[in-house]
Amino acid sequence: MRRTCQLFHLLLPVALFVAVLFKVRSLIDAGDARHALFIMLGALALLALWEGLLLKCWLLPLWGQALGERVYGGTYTPDEDALVALAARIRRERASALMPDFEAMVQRDASRLRSWTELADLYAQVWGDRSAALQALLRGAEQVAAAEDRAYLLWRAAVFCENHLHDIAEANRLYARAAELYPRTAYGVQATKKIHASL
Repeated sequence: MRRTCQLFHLLLPVALFVAVLFKVRSLIDAGDARHALFIMLGALALLALWEGLLLKCWLLPLWGQALGERVYGGTYTPDEDALVALAARIRRERASALMPDFEAMVQRDASRLRSWTELADLYAQVWGDRSAALQALLRGAEQVAAAEDRAYLLWRAAVFCENHLHDIAEANRLYARAAELYPRTAYGVQATKKIHASL
């Protein structure tokens, strides 16, 4: 839904410019080329301004954040990261009352890998709720943006099933899912190797 909204805002000025071109063409056909030229140049200037503002104020920061997340694991240091700070506070204070706030924060940034790994770690390590930890990894695998991250969360869920839940059948199913859905990712390849090794 978010990408559809972004695409709509990006293409709307282009669609309006194309609509203006139809008016310009009718003016040229009517012999009013000078007036048509002014309208076209005005529409072109408005298109350039609109698209430039969209790129500068909206799309470039989003792309920068996504690139920073992929290259550096985030665009902020741990002490500036509200999610990491809240997770640390929950661990330190064992503050179960803060978990709804943390889960809401995860949902607000659901495309971020770190959100889901922190949530799963809190469930497993602080509260000892292995089932909830597994569900967090699986929910994250459906919501993170990058294929590599989705494959990683499926791989991690499979390892979690194998090592902590001792559910080999579910672990194998998750390995197979990662291998089938994301065969060209690093964790998809690892899952494929794991499946072949267990045969």
